Amino acid sequence: MRSKAWQWRSPFLFLSLSLLVSIAARADVAITLDNSFIEAHKNTATISTNFVVEKAHKRPNPPSKDGDMHVAGRAEEVRLPIVAEIMNAAAEGAAVNAVHAAEGTGEAIPMTGAWRIWTEHGGDSIQTQGAPIAPYKNANPDHVFEMHPVTSVNDISVTDSFHPIEGFEAKDADQAFHRYENTRCKITPQESTTTITTTMAGFNYVEFLMIANKDPYPVTGGHMVMASIDNLEGELLVRNRRMVFVEGTEPAAALQNIGVGGCLHVLGIPRLNLSLVSWRAKHAHDRPDALVWSLPYEMIVVGVYPDDACANR
Repeated sequence: MRSKAWQWRSPFLFLSLSLLVSIAARADVAITLDNSFIEAHKNTATISTNFVVEKAHKRPNPPSKDGDMHVAGRAEEVRLPIVAEIMNAAAEGAAVNAVHAAEGTGEAIPMTGAWRIWTEHGGDSIQTQGAPIAPYKNANPDHVFEMHPVTSVNDISVTDSFHPIEGFEAKDADQAFHRYENTRCKITPQESTTTITTTMAGFNYVEFLMIANKDPYPVTGGHMVMASIDNLEGELLVRNRRMVFVEGTEPAAALQNIGVGGCLHVLGIPRLNLSLVSWRAKHAHDRPDALVWSLPYEMIVVGVYPDDACANR
């Protein structure tokens, strides 16, 4: 049975004036991005960098803890602290070895992956693009920028890593999307930068049903599609949210086999939607309420479950 989707925008229309004053005091992560970076990446699935590996996990996480391998580094293309994450990394030995070979050498290696700005590991921090970056103490420094999942390391493809994580319990869709939809946010546009002030938000790797509302369209590094989101019981949670599919992956292939109204049972991770950030910043004068709407996010689809869960709709 499909329930009524949450309606978030209307309350924010009435509360915007009070939130504009109070939100900055309560938020704990401020992300300042160059407007040129926002415009360049707002409609892209991936980013390619020359990545300097500073710290890396000695071995991938066990599947029960998500199976990722964290790699902390930096890249001139990003100019923020970065953590790259190879998904299902235990099966990607060549890429893992390439990371370890580059670790601590100061020599950059080519790396591509889905870019991801999210505040799960932002700490109580100010993250400003172009600010000096202190040496990392470990492979998981305070950061908001990730290449997650990675698609290639030193020209070694790991696109086959985009699949559900066997042995890992994904986050519950009801709880995760309630959190995403309710995460507060303030956008402060300036002449050359935009600051997104928000709170820490977790709930990586959530399992849900996505139903295509429109046909997918190509972007750099993959495709995007507007979709509604159901929980696994077929109850509607979100009416319309952008989904990101990375080219050359199993999810991207699955997307091509469904039309409008088609359903996929997927594993996804959230990221900031820079297209919505850009729109809100550009409409600061005629729609000032938009600057304090809830956090603009989209979902990277990183795995498709081979079952008939969509039959529950």
